[in-house]
Amino acid sequence: MFFPRMNVLFAIIFFPLISNGTSIAAPLPPQNFLDQHCVKCHSGEKARGDFRVSDLSQDFSNKKNRVLWEKVHQQVTTGEMPPKTKPRPTTKEIQTLTDWVAAQSSDFYSKEGRVVLRRLNRVEYENTVRDLFSVNVSVKEMLPEDANSQGFDNVGAALNISPVLMERYLEAADTVINAALLPVHKLESKTERFDLYDSLPSWFLAGVYKRDDGVVLFRSSGDSATDLRKFKAPAPGRYRFRISASAHNSETPLPMAVILGNFVVSGNITRHLGYFNAHPGEPRVIEIEERLAAKNDTIKITPVSLPFVYLKHETMPNYPGPGLKIHWVEVEGPLPEPWPTESHRKVFGDVDPKAGTLADAEKLLRNLLPRAFRRPVDDEELKPFVSLVSKGLGMGLSFEAALRTGYKAVLSSPKFLFLREPAGKLSDHAIASRLSYFLWSTMPDDILIGLANNGKLHDPDVLHSQVERMLKHPKARAFTENFTGQWLGLREINATTPDKSLYPEFEEFLQWSSLRETHLFFDEILRENLGARNFIDSDFAMLNGRLARHYNIPDVHGVEFRKVALKPEYHRGGVITHASVLKVTANGTNTSPVVRGVWMLDRIMGKPVPPPPPNVPAIEPDIRGAVTIREQLAKHRQTENCASCHTRIDPPGFALENYDVIGGWREKYRVVVSDRKFAVNNRFGPLAKYLAAYQYGLGLPVDSGDTFPDGSKFKNIEEFKKILLSDPEQIARSITEKLIVYSSGHPVGFNDQKTINAILTDAKKSDFGLRTLVHAVVASDIFLNK
Repeated sequence: MFFPRMNVLFAIIFFPLISNGTSIAAPLPPQNFLDQHCVKCHSGEKARGDFRVSDLSQDFSNKKNRVLWEKVHQQVTTGEMPPKTKPRPTTKEIQTLTDWVAAQSSDFYSKEGRVVLRRLNRVEYENTVRDLFSVNVSVKEMLPEDANSQGFDNVGAALNISPVLMERYLEAADTVINAALLPVHKLESKTERFDLYDSLPSWFLAGVYKRDDGVVLFRSSGDSATDLRKFKAPAPGRYRFRISASAHNSETPLPMAVILGNFVVSGNITRHLGYFNAHPGEPRVIEIEERLAAKNDTIKITPVSLPFVYLKHETMPNYPGPGLKIHWVEVEGPLPEPWPTESHRKVFGDVDPKAGTLADAEKLLRNLLPRAFRRPVDDEELKPFVSLVSKGLGMGLSFEAALRTGYKAVLSSPKFLFLREPAGKLSDHAIASRLSYFLWSTMPDDILIGLANNGKLHDPDVLHSQVERMLKHPKARAFTENFTGQWLGLREINATTPDKSLYPEFEEFLQWSSLRETHLFFDEILRENLGARNFIDSDFAMLNGRLARHYNIPDVHGVEFRKVALKPEYHRGGVITHASVLKVTANGTNTSPVVRGVWMLDRIMGKPVPPPPPNVPAIEPDIRGAVTIREQLAKHRQTENCASCHTRIDPPGFALENYDVIGGWREKYRVVVSDRKFAVNNRFGPLAKYLAAYQYGLGLPVDSGDTFPDGSKFKNIEEFKKILLSDPEQIARSITEKLIVYSSGHPVGFNDQKTINAILTDAKKSDFGLRTLVHAVVASDIFLNK
């Protein structure tokens, strides 16, 4: 694909630039070189790409101009410009340019700092208020979606603030304080045992078989009415649930989902607790202790990964398929709770809210502000918040209401909402915050703040030990989920719903398992300091029974995940063959080598391509099977404006073409068929006659081979991986750059490359181990300076 702006860049950099009558005082190549390469196309009224070399400025304080120069630098150093069909400048000529651009940019950043003032994103905000007040509250959805830059939503330049957002912050603050002050129940706890069958509505009994010792559920359904309607929580609080369950007609464990909430009133929020095994043979008791958020909430138990079957009651005794058998459900609660709660103490301390004074409010605010602002606070910063409380008391507000105004002001203050980092070397408190939001997505804990108060975080040994401590802490789960969620795009896992007629095997448990696989895989690489090459290809996978069945890997059963050795015939290894990644890079019906190719270049290979020119239509595969996507793209690549980029995009996209919309391996494309005699449904064998009419056929064969622009050829995913792993440092560089963006809140610029090169040189000793890279990023000048 041809990009006029990019082709212009080379012309820009070698032209004796004039802006406002002032020429650049830097050594440039001879004029005859410029005449040969640039002037012909990029001057006059019909300048190519509507760009004239005289348009560029020396003013690096101008963001637009600076960003353009940085793109120029990137294009030249990577060899993208000049075009391959044009004569190449000498190494010395390129070095002259890049040294000058780097010097100009470095001078600007040394004065201003590379990272702009950064606001907490909504995930960080929610985690922070939870930790600040020790309260389990959800406020993320109250706030607008955060904009992202380079795939991350914690980049300062993209995190704007608006009057609407400020209103939402005030509402969120009220919600947080309300949750912190919730009273506890005063009821006596009691225990009741239920037969789940008695709770099932009559219209839901298809696929349900009543036996003397329980009820068997034969089919999975996302909207199943298997909630325990005979129990309704008398009050919010903690309850203990015991579920006696077994696997019916199955030699292996069957998974079941447990969900809490109110399932009668539409629109109510429900909470998915997770998945549990029902084992063959004698029933086993599953015990869960959880909080029910509202009066009348209850529990729902539903089978997953079972076929959606139509069964008449008289046929159920002879049905050969598996089912989830629930023998009984026991509920104990509400369980006793202490008062005051920890969250109540975080709001009021030891002050009686009915008798509090202004002096009490000042004491409480003096305790809150250093934690909220993540640094020491002096009396001058305290005064405005105390003044608000004083005015409230003067107007006749209760102590609680007046204190609330002060707390809301704290939670909407820029000093709380923003990570304030002055230009230059970061303070110890700024390091504590940057480190905590990097690895935990929340405020620093008491240990980090204590070290910052004592000026210890500039000590490399202390910093190293803190990274180790934090990576071993349960809060580091946020690093795994939020970094991979944005780096790999896994936050978009719910964006598409696969077509049931083409992918009848897809269900919620498979999606949950695929996401969990990637998180556990990342954890394993991080914990064991495995090399970055494992993200391309690995000899192991983290699997449970459902995902192993999806991947056609034998002898793995149950809900629990384990590390499984891979064989070549499984066609797995590395995140690029994870079902989670393959789903987020497809839509619900088909795959596109263009979408997956762009994703691979940006997220894995570290060689992103610019967006396509306007008015270039997307290519939609023909799901009737008449034409393959390869044939359609071949025509697309014949267009001169498209060919230059598609020669880069298409190969990594085609390499993944053997993986379908939900990450399953395929030799042929699935197609919609109108006549059942052309359909295939080999998943359920003898159970097929009981299934809903979800049928599909097989179309044309998949061809996953292609050729890279440098002439490297591959026939399949295995050969493609070998080509990528011939340069493991480039994979490590790509991941390092993503870590830097995520940890510092600013995109990588060419001024950062010297530091990145040093990181990679050091990390090469550990085969570019992921843990080594994290440590090196934290110890770098990029991380420790604004």
